[in-house]
Amino acid sequence: MPPSSSSSTQSELRWYYAVDDAHVGPVSATKFWQLADDGVIKADTLVWCTGYTDWVPAQTVDGLFRSKKNRGSDPGFVSNSPQHLAPTPMRAPPPEENSDVDTGFLLQIAKSGIMFGLVCIVFTRGCDRIDKARLEGLAGELAISQQEFNEREKSKLLPLQQRLEELRSIDYVSAEEKKQLQEATESLRTEKNVLSQERARLEAETWGPLRSNEARVSAEYQSIQMFRRIAGLIGTTLTLIGLGIALFYAPAEQQLGVWIVLGVVIAAAYLS
Repeated sequence: MPPSSSSSTQSELRWYYAVDDAHVGPVSATKFWQLADDGVIKADTLVWCTGYTDWVPAQTVDGLFRSKKNRGSDPGFVSNSPQHLAPTPMRAPPPEENSDVDTGFLLQIAKSGIMFGLVCIVFTRGCDRIDKARLEGLAGELAISQQEFNEREKSKLLPLQQRLEELRSIDYVSAEEKKQLQEATESLRTEKNVLSQERARLEAETWGPLRSNEARVSAEYQSIQMFRRIAGLIGTTLTLIGLGIALFYAPAEQQLGVWIVLGVVIAAAYLS
């Protein structure tokens, strides 16, 4: 293991510590010492630092378990690698200095990708539902108007038709009944003409425009649907890539939040 170097600084060191045969890290020197103060890292906890070739018990790191008052500028705060310990069976994590990856920058990219992806998904899904609601509203308005007219037509014509059938069913028709039959026939014909004119007016003023609007909205919806699907696919891809980066590089205490977001995204995709 390399000895301490006077050129080393706290910001240059990256520490790992073992929890249940798995390594946690990297963490900065300041965070590492704080974990020791909080009791997370104990004297027998195996630790590994930038430049080490093996895992060592935390108690061998000079100054780690001294009081904050006496620690001060203790060189052990930087590193003082023990030389006498036998190798441990746990593999050392890959030294961070061999990688040019900036974890903080990657996490920032991941957050931006997740946020932008979620915005794309929400926007495309929202626009899609708005257009579907418009189509359903126009179709429903047309259906309701036609149903109301059909019910009104039936309520007006049915009594006249029943009266006419009653008069026609009489075997012996008197002059008065013949007159009533003619009046019932004329009333039925007149009512049919009135309703026919009303149907034509509704077709021109209400039903026709509703059908035209429905066809226009449907055409717009179909023309832009492809772009929305592409935007939704891009949003989903960015979100999943961002979550993957976050799962790989995020600190252990943030892993649960990343898994929760991933679960929400998968559930939303499944339910949709």
